[in-house]
Amino acid sequence: MTDNLAAQLPDQQGDAAAAAEVVSRIWAEVLEVSPESVDVHRSDFFEMGGYSLLALQAIGRILAEYRVDEVEAVEWEGELLNRLFENATPMTQAEFLAEKGCGTPSAADSAHA
Repeated sequence: MTDNLAAQLPDQQGDAAAAAEVVSRIWAEVLEVSPESVDVHRSDFFEMGGYSLLALQAIGRILAEYRVDEVEAVEWEGELLNRLFENATPMTQAEFLAEKGCGTPSAADSAHA
């Protein structure tokens, strides 16, 4: 592992944890469940009552929360949807956001400025 990559890992883990909280909150809103019932590592979107249209709604809200521009949103939407179908946990969505430089929505603003 290069020194540069090793230096980025703690930041990405912190960003993923922050993003997981955002994703969990949005899932709770879309699925109409209490935020406490969404476990970032274990909750499965589809087992909690989600389906494809709600998945698109949740992803749209995530992208809006991070103010992702329309061009990037098309790419990100596909990747977030693929990851959701592969492993439907908030952390899986959050890890993608962290890879893109997003943790908290305010951090996303500076990453896309």
